[in-house]
Amino acid sequence: MNEQQFQHAIFAVIEHLSKAELTDHGRKLVINYYNESVMKSPVEKAREAITRYISEPLPSLEQIREKSAHQELDELDHLILKLEYFAGR
Repeated sequence: MNEQQFQHAIFAVIEHLSKAELTDHGRKLVINYYNESVMKSPVEKAREAITRYISEPLPSLEQIREKSAHQELDELDHLILKLEYFAGR
């Protein structure tokens, strides 16, 4: 996994949801949340860190798959898929 690309994907999801650019302090806080996570996989840690930072749950991969069968995916869906992709590399 390319850590820099993965971190960028995490930050992109947060920035999209918050509609604001993360400050350096915000980025460090998200990385701290990621490192503190007790989850096992990188994507689970990232999802937990994002949810902890924005206090809002993310749609699951399954929810995005179901949505794609009936309608076009939005920007958040694509950012989450990108996050999942980089976590799996």
